[in-house]
Amino acid sequence: AEHAATPHRLGPSVARDLNTRARRIGSARLWHAISLPAPLVPREAMGGNRELEEGAGLQLDWTKLDKVASKHCDVVPVVVQDSRSGAVLICAYANEAALEATFKQRVACLWSTSRNELWVKGATSGDTLDLDDVFINCEQNSLVYKVTPRRKGACHTKDQYGNTRVSCYYRRVAPTASGSLQLSHAEPVCPECPVPPAPETVNRAALLIAFAAGSVSAALLTAAVLRQRR
Repeated sequence: AEHAATPHRLGPSVARDLNTRARRIGSARLWHAISLPAPLVPREAMGGNRELEEGAGLQLDWTKLDKVASKHCDVVPVVVQDSRSGAVLICAYANEAALEATFKQRVACLWSTSRNELWVKGATSGDTLDLDDVFINCEQNSLVYKVTPRRKGACHTKDQYGNTRVSCYYRRVAPTASGSLQLSHAEPVCPECPVPPAPETVNRAALLIAFAAGSVSAALLTAAVLRQRR
C-alpha cells in the first residue's frame, strides 16, 4: 500500500550543518565579487626599461651633458615645478623656440635633446602642464617653469597601480650600510588622486556583507532541502 508523504523535519544538528555550509558557499562567492583596491602590478611586468626606471641600483648617466653637447643644440636646463605643491615634476631642456612656444601656447614646451625636436608636454600623453610663470636664475643659464598639471601626472612612467606618476622624482638615493648608494621608491602624493581604502576597512565591510549573504544562502539551501524531502 502506498503511504501518504509526510513532511520531514530536519534535526537541529543537520540544520546547523546546512547553515554553516551555505554561509561558506555564500562567503566564497561574495569574496570574488567584492571590489577590492586595484591589484599591484609587478615592476618587472610594467614594460619599458624597468631596471633603469624601477630598479634599486644606481645608474646615473654622468655623460648626459656630453651627449647634449654632441647634438650642438643651444639649450638651457629647465626645472618644471608644480605651482600648488612645489614638487619638482620634470628636469629637461629648452631652447629659444621652446621658450617662445611656452609663452605663446601657455603650456610647458621643452626641447627634446634625444629627438632634437620641440616637445610640447602632454601633446601625446594628455598630461599637459598649464603655464603659470617662468623664472630665470642669476646667471641666466637655467629656467624654472611654474605649472599646474591639467591631469594628475607628469612622468611618462606609471606606478604599481597603473597610474601616471605625479613626478619623475619618485625614488630616493641613500647610502647603504656597506657604503654603496641605493634607490628606494618614495612616491609623491597626488592631492586629487583617490586614496585606496585601507585593507582592514575593506575586509571588515566584506565580512559583514559575506555574513549577510551567507545567512540568505543558508535559508535558501534549507528551503530547497525541505522541498526535496517532501
